[in-house]
Amino acid sequence: MKFVPSLRQFLASLGLLSAALYCSTASAYSDYSLANGDVRVHLPASGSASCDVIILAVGTAMSTSSYDALSSAITDYGYPTVIIDHNVGGLTKTDATTYAALVTQVKTHMPDWAASKCSAIGHYIVGGHSAGGQAAHYAMAADPTLADALFSVDPYNISGAPAINHPYMVWGFTVTTCFVTKEDAAEAAYNKSTGKRAFYRVNATYSWGPCGYSPKYFHCSFCDGHCPACTNCQLTPPSFFVDVATSVNAFVQSAFYGTWSKTALNISTATPLTLYVDSDSL
Repeated sequence: MKFVPSLRQFLASLGLLSAALYCSTASAYSDYSLANGDVRVHLPASGSASCDVIILAVGTAMSTSSYDALSSAITDYGYPTVIIDHNVGGLTKTDATTYAALVTQVKTHMPDWAASKCSAIGHYIVGGHSAGGQAAHYAMAADPTLADALFSVDPYNISGAPAINHPYMVWGFTVTTCFVTKEDAAEAAYNKSTGKRAFYRVNATYSWGPCGYSPKYFHCSFCDGHCPACTNCQLTPPSFFVDVATSVNAFVQSAFYGTWSKTALNISTATPLTLYVDSDSL
């Protein structure tokens, strides 16, 4: 694929797209600045007695405003979703120490932030996109009490990371894009998991577009408008965010409330996927 300015940046420069239009499905959110970074909290429309909270760190050069579509899809299942930036204004997001410090702060505030939607927090699931996923992995390896499970979207680079013995779900791809080597990203995270593990690998699908013949799904598909200097010049299909959110729900329900099995995790999706669970080899 070619690496060019993000599609949203390009269209915005032509006056063809506004942030509000692009993220038309975005849920209501609140922004907070804490001592260790910035936080965007998305809350579900309806409440429940207990909530499981998803905390995701941003990737390289991204911010808390870059994942509204994904957050909205997850909150539709009733999960408060928190996007964190533990290096505000900085390019790199791999520091596990600052990641852990910000997660700890979020956990302190979350009962108050989510009070209107749930009276108690059941579980915390932490993770991140790309470099944020790497920070989450190393933070959990250093302090297994930080959270109850991990969920990351194409975390990078995990090739030299320690093993994790927590429920762990990752999304990744069969193609290398955005300078992220597929073997060192989600595939490596799956191989570093020694407990309950699931890997939703998106099968390569190519199509013609403004960037030429490029992957329909790639490393930055999780972001609103893709990543700076990395795009396929096509909008991510809304069904992709729905599919990721559906897998999050299946993961949480299977890990904590039901039976952990490949059957329980094998969701119906529009995105072409191959699912690997536990002893499945890549």
